[in-house]
Amino acid sequence: MLLNFNNAPTTIGQEMGKEMKLLLLLLILNHASAQAAELRTNAAVFPSAPAWLTPARVNRVVDQIQTKLEWDIRRITVHTYADAASFQREHKLDPAVLAFSRKDRNSVYLGPRVDTGNFDFIFGHELVHIILGQKYKAAIPAWLEEGLANHLGKMGRIDYAWLAKQPKVGVRSLVHPFLNSSVGWKQHYMASTALAEMISSHCSLSELLQLSVGKNLETYLGTFCEIQDIDTAFQKWLTKMSSAR
Repeated sequence: MLLNFNNAPTTIGQEMGKEMKLLLLLLILNHASAQAAELRTNAAVFPSAPAWLTPARVNRVVDQIQTKLEWDIRRITVHTYADAASFQREHKLDPAVLAFSRKDRNSVYLGPRVDTGNFDFIFGHELVHIILGQKYKAAIPAWLEEGLANHLGKMGRIDYAWLAKQPKVGVRSLVHPFLNSSVGWKQHYMASTALAEMISSHCSLSELLQLSVGKNLETYLGTFCEIQDIDTAFQKWLTKMSSAR
């Protein structure tokens, strides 16, 4: 049997083939939209959110960090990247970078290795950076910011035995894990997190941060936390924690 559409002879098999191709195209488009649909909450907009991410999960992470830092975040934009090359062009840092934030743009950038297994920690970490910028401006010293982001974002267990064996590093050199040529990024992350843990063992981090709003946190390390020499106290902390494990 022949079917004639637009005066062109077409067999049933050919027409079914066209329908199958159209169905396949629709499935591909639907899959792509599922992979790159906008996700919007009160705190964040994801122009192209991964299919596994839900508003409830975003809100859960946001609520945890907002509660710890006592701040309602001003809505941010979260950009996600499906391929490493595009992400690398955006951050222009070490390929080991998983995510980063830009306070001046009120934005977070998540690389292709951010997935359902590590999203909560990584997104929480970047939210700390954003809130520190929104709420505290320049009150938090750069050498403490990364440690606070790791500590509040729940980075995970610190290998104090390994860290204590690494070359000593001055606390004030812990500014950025990928801009400090004298310290590898692994040591930087662990040392900065250990520093935040040490400070929290001396005083309440939440109270310390509240004291620092509009001021300089370093002023209160000596008066409120009773840490007179941050480098000496940090080395003692590493020795104590490494011997206890």
